[in-house]
Amino acid sequence: MSDGRAEQNAQAEGPEVSRRGLLKTAAPIVAFIALEAIGGLGASKPTGPIQVKGAEGVIYPDPTLCIGCLTCEVRCSQVHKAQGLSDVPRIRIFNDPTTKVDPVVQAAYPDRGKFHQEPCLQCPTAECLYVCPVDALQVEPRTGARFIREDTCVSCGRCNEACIFPTSDLAMATNHGDSPPQKSRITYDAVADTFAKCDLCFWREGGPACVERCPINVRIRQGIIKTDPGRLCLSAPEANKETWNKLRAFQTFEGSPAQGKA
Repeated sequence: MSDGRAEQNAQAEGPEVSRRGLLKTAAPIVAFIALEAIGGLGASKPTGPIQVKGAEGVIYPDPTLCIGCLTCEVRCSQVHKAQGLSDVPRIRIFNDPTTKVDPVVQAAYPDRGKFHQEPCLQCPTAECLYVCPVDALQVEPRTGARFIREDTCVSCGRCNEACIFPTSDLAMATNHGDSPPQKSRITYDAVADTFAKCDLCFWREGGPACVERCPINVRIRQGIIKTDPGRLCLSAPEANKETWNKLRAFQTFEGSPAQGKA
């Protein structure tokens, strides 16, 4: 954002600035320009994945139970907007004719189609973290969630380029008509002029809102839909190596940089 735009917004919005970071402070921009002048990341920044605290959880989808209702996308948008953050959904649902729908879902929702979900995987290597020139990509101390500080983000897009998990063709997105541009699990919000990604709703006592409000999850917990113990449409298991490798196995597309990652 230019100084002129920032000044106009400051006059319009008054002294209080939301956590959403619509006003890009001068410090991040100055830092970004300085880093660009010395060659981007600079000598002090690491040039590859670094060891960081692992996330305590990860969004683990089960496409065979998904009905494409978009509750997860809507709820994700709502809870982040309520925190003054970008309201772009941090999980996306895509039409997928290759998905084999579970019989219990076919019986309860016979005309709902086939889908798959694409969340951020909270990578243990977290390639997005070390490419940010202003350290807007951070690890939340309590949960280990990888998240973007939107009041610091300068929208350079390096995190998006570094993400090793691309999205499916947006033409297959269930809400593609209103979808913001997206190439990875990190989304650009043109309205807020920031990038955003799944942060596991780390401030919520109930954990990730998408897991909490998924209607299939609710019906499973109520005993209306019968599945194996612990099996949900969206769950948030411990983000250990076994879980991440299983998740990576079906979230990695042909040609993805995630192929071959441990």
